[in-house]
Amino acid sequence: MIDPEHTIEVYHSYFKIARQLKRLAHQSAASLGLTVHQIGVLNSIHENPGQTQKEVTERLVFAKSRVSLHIDSLTEKGLVSRITSEQDRRETKLYLTSEGEALCRRYNEEAFSFKMLSSALEQFPEEDIESLLRMNKQLLAHLMQVQDQ
Repeated sequence: MIDPEHTIEVYHSYFKIARQLKRLAHQSAASLGLTVHQIGVLNSIHENPGQTQKEVTERLVFAKSRVSLHIDSLTEKGLVSRITSEQDRRETKLYLTSEGEALCRRYNEEAFSFKMLSSALEQFPEEDIESLLRMNKQLLAHLMQVQDQ
């Protein structure tokens, strides 16, 4: 059986790491004049061009009204375009503009949060990083399985 102190220590370490990464992500997004949520919307559309607003909302698990506001703002900034579906005129598909693509790519390549994490990970051997990733995936799978029960 695992020592309860270890469970508490691991639990708190994940929250501390997540909080610091979140702070760094906010700084990175702000440097581009966006919010972290707007970056999330851009990345979602980048990964799945032609999504509807409903699909973006489901993927990101944001409130529908918030996603709508973020998409409106990104559209006004010229980063996202709304195109009416040819199959169903009631649906609007979302695509990144060329400016949106460039900004999304820039964020993902240059984000301070990614650079800082990369710098921190450089102190570990590759096999430790692979082990960390494997263990995190297993932990997440188990936690999700428990949640579904």
